[in-house]
Amino acid sequence: MLSARMIAGSLALIGCCAIAACGSSNNTSDQNTGGLTSTVTVTQTVTTPPPTNTATQATTTATNTTATTTTTTTGTGTGTTTAPDATAACVAADLTPSFLGTNGAAGTIAVGFALKNTSSAPCHTYGWPGVQLVSSTGAALTTNYTRTSSDILGSTPADDITLAPGQEASFRFVASGFGASDCANATTMAIIAPDDTTQMSVTMSGGLPACGKATLSPLMKGTSAWPKE
Repeated sequence: MLSARMIAGSLALIGCCAIAACGSSNNTSDQNTGGLTSTVTVTQTVTTPPPTNTATQATTTATNTTATTTTTTTGTGTGTTTAPDATAACVAADLTPSFLGTNGAAGTIAVGFALKNTSSAPCHTYGWPGVQLVSSTGAALTTNYTRTSSDILGSTPADDITLAPGQEASFRFVASGFGASDCANATTMAIIAPDDTTQMSVTMSGGLPACGKATLSPLMKGTSAWPKE
């Protein structure tokens, strides 16, 4: 028969082991991420800048390898204007478009355009116009482009623009990758001001292949979007 002293010693030993076991537990489970497949979500947005004239932001979320995105827009304005003052937004009724010219090299053609305020009052604008290539018969042609503030010709940051009567803003359209022999030829560019839905049209001297891909710059004050020869 066990003595009272032996029973007490055994119970004390059991209690010490239980406490030691609890103290050594880190409550951590193994995590295996090597077999997971991540999805990539890339969102490109053109946003209305706040009154502090914050530049257009591109929001990108990625959880795996590098991803790219292309925004394809056909014949619509962006609606991305913020008013720097009390002037009204520039719309087709205020503007007259013009063709600034063409530069081409190594499979790339850049065309420049201007929008002149021909009204009797100042107006403001900001961001990217909508564009649509049009054939000589008036048919709308496929127009694939990416809005950008930096292209092969340089930087064209978006900025608030106020156009007094007689002043103009400009932008450029840079096309490439049009090697197909059956590529349709666009002779006219339809343009929509950022805050409007009404098309303006201007003839392009020599035309432009309506296939491949292109980049579109934002509007800039004067003819600064079109590089000087």
